Amino acid sequence: MSRRVSVWKICIMALAAASLCMGTASAGSKWKNQWSWGNHWGNHGGHQCSSGPKYVFYFIGDGMASPQIHATEAYLAALTEDDTVAGGVKANKLIMSEFPVQGMQMSFANNRFITGSAAAGTALACGKKTNIGVISMDPDATENYTSLAEAAKARGMKVGIVSSVSIDHATPAVFYAHEASRNNYEQIGEWLLNSDFDYFGGGGFRVNKYSSDTYDDLSNDERYALVETTAVKNGFTFANTREEFDALNRRTGRAIAVNPDLDSSNAIPYALNRMAADGPGEDYEDSISLAEFTEKGIELMQKNRCGFFMMVEGGKIDWACHANDARAAIEDTIAFDDAIGVAVAFAKKHPSDTLIVVTGDHECGGMTLGFAGTVYETYYEKMAAQTIAYDDFGLKTLANYVAAHQPLPEDIDGDMWQIILATYGMDGAGLTPDSEDDLTEYEISLLEDAFDKTMSDENENTGEENDLLYGTYDPLSVTLTHLLNRKSGLAWTSYSHTAVPVPVLAMGAGSEIFDGYYDNTDVAKKIAKIMKVRIGD
Repeated sequence: MSRRVSVWKICIMALAAASLCMGTASAGSKWKNQWSWGNHWGNHGGHQCSSGPKYVFYFIGDGMASPQIHATEAYLAALTEDDTVAGGVKANKLIMSEFPVQGMQMSFANNRFITGSAAAGTALACGKKTNIGVISMDPDATENYTSLAEAAKARGMKVGIVSSVSIDHATPAVFYAHEASRNNYEQIGEWLLNSDFDYFGGGGFRVNKYSSDTYDDLSNDERYALVETTAVKNGFTFANTREEFDALNRRTGRAIAVNPDLDSSNAIPYALNRMAADGPGEDYEDSISLAEFTEKGIELMQKNRCGFFMMVEGGKIDWACHANDARAAIEDTIAFDDAIGVAVAFAKKHPSDTLIVVTGDHECGGMTLGFAGTVYETYYEKMAAQTIAYDDFGLKTLANYVAAHQPLPEDIDGDMWQIILATYGMDGAGLTPDSEDDLTEYEISLLEDAFDKTMSDENENTGEENDLLYGTYDPLSVTLTHLLNRKSGLAWTSYSHTAVPVPVLAMGAGSEIFDGYYDNTDVAKKIAKIMKVRIGD
């Protein structure tokens, strides 16, 4: 899905781009002035490189803590063997779980026990606490904090930032931007376009959130074209097709690579949706995986004399957990682990020069590996019946159903039961002879209530009861995932973040110092110590 407009429009908008570059010069100058001391440490080829590890990978699973990791491992094992087999495999370890050094970090923010991605990301990037919503600044949003990525660049390393969500989202933004609010998407985009980082990859830009006069009268495609024009003027190669991505190489220079397929929030579609053999999966055939974006970053940056620093975020683990969709979270955790595998393969070729650190910014959803209805039993293999994530079920499958069924039925009809069986593997109408997939009368009643609310006026779906049952999500979609998860032996306590401590997994040069139990700010401080760079103030 290429975001192109006609050549003549791009040429016309080039004038606006020039104005944009001038308008954002203050942001770029602020960044460069902040780092004037760093030019002595290798911003250019003739200067001294850091004596720390030459290659540093920093993986952040947004919304990922021990429950998300172990649920994925239990699911993978359940696909191959019943967990009641005595002495059998109960969990297939992910690559990250095999790391030799394992610690644990607390994630609270400066002004709240349960954190958000901006505050947690700032701690992980800068080694400093801040308030909810603030991007790499002090709690009053008056002073900038120095991030690991900025410090790495000042030491002559190349820098790459990769995310499965939009590249201007909170976690990637804390490494290159400084804003009072994570919602300042246009300003965050300006920081990115004016940075001298070397590689940005993954999701796109939240151009639909831009509100200045520069973008006011432009369509989303035209806004993207203006962003691309500005990026090229500032020295980036801009790639947003599979062909352009594949063509990027170390002679390309600095690059911004946007996934050809983006969801409604300009993020890479869920791994589960991309896996679909037909239906929604056909829409994502050009999509690029997080592992491929990681591999491309290595290709573009590894020949640098001073090495590179690369942050890779698995951002949609968090989004799936907000929606209480375990299978979607599991598949994106696997995709995140695949990206970690790329770094591990690279590290095997450069064992003494590489550091890999994996952590999360917080847990999300209050995922529990167990459910009252299944007592001590688990049936995680049941989740394999789910074929698409909650978002595509609502935006595509359910939308198509509604369009084809006017007036809408008062109760779940045969067509909807067929859809539920095909997409979630649950039978509420005796469609299969197998009783293992049958729903109980109570479960059917829950679905009927949710169906009624989904098909009714939005104004009727408010109030405390609905907030607790469905959060902000479509009632039918979230009830389907809840039922499938519970039947599997997995449950949720929240549609929001929790304060569950988060694992820190490390391997490579200097990794032994990540053992122990500490604050999330210490993760960044430990990396900075190993890299021999200065962060924070």
